Amino acid sequence: MILAQTKKLILKLSKTPNTILGIATGRNYTNLDVIKEILPHFKYLVLTNGALVLEDNKIIEENTIPIPFLEETLKEIKLLIQNNNEITASFIGAKKTAFFCEHPKKMEQNIKNIMEYWHSEIDTPIDNQFYLKEKVFMLNIFGSDKEKLKPFLNQKKYFKTYFWQNHADFTLKDITKDYSVQKIKEKYPDHELICIGDGCNDLEMLKNADIGIVMGNCKFPEILKKINLKTPHIEEDKMYEFFQKNGLC
Repeated sequence: MILAQTKKLILKLSKTPNTILGIATGRNYTNLDVIKEILPHFKYLVLTNGALVLEDNKIIEENTIPIPFLEETLKEIKLLIQNNNEITASFIGAKKTAFFCEHPKKMEQNIKNIMEYWHSEIDTPIDNQFYLKEKVFMLNIFGSDKEKLKPFLNQKKYFKTYFWQNHADFTLKDITKDYSVQKIKEKYPDHELICIGDGCNDLEMLKNADIGIVMGNCKFPEILKKINLKTPHIEEDKMYEFFQKNGLC
């Protein structure tokens, strides 16, 4: 659900001269359904952590993960599973997603719960051949013990990795939200770039914006420490008031 003040802010900014709106997210295009009510107001969509970029609903940049990189990673995941690690992966395409899972019946309950949750939120079937049929922009790695998986995840020299609570995002190395947002900014040298975010995949973007804003619901200490301008918690529904108070709308 889009809160009233957030909706009011987007509508106000969309009518403000020389203001261009964009979204930068880890989601793919299909998973933007949650904001479909306000989606038409955004000129730019920076999706899957910057790997896929749309301008006026037309793709202007694609940074897909090569099949050899995916196959090497899947081999390593299989070895981890054989060594009793609870781990699985999902492929993120432009509109579709799919889990990689060779033995779903043998899977530990923690991973089953994760898969069931994601499938209920996003239509994500098991399809181990997905990457041979669809372009893959991002890979999600899920594990019940993040610390145990970090050495494996950190050694991936050709991936950019973000660690969340129970999974990690993989895009091609150097491909981030910030990378794609800065490329868009080059088209508008006289504009001021204002970025707002709350996720671990937002830090570079917020640091490099002319004005970086962290949301009050952010759970990542590093971001809270490095970004000074902070909104109230999103559930307080004060986004419009915050922008007005700080002279941003």
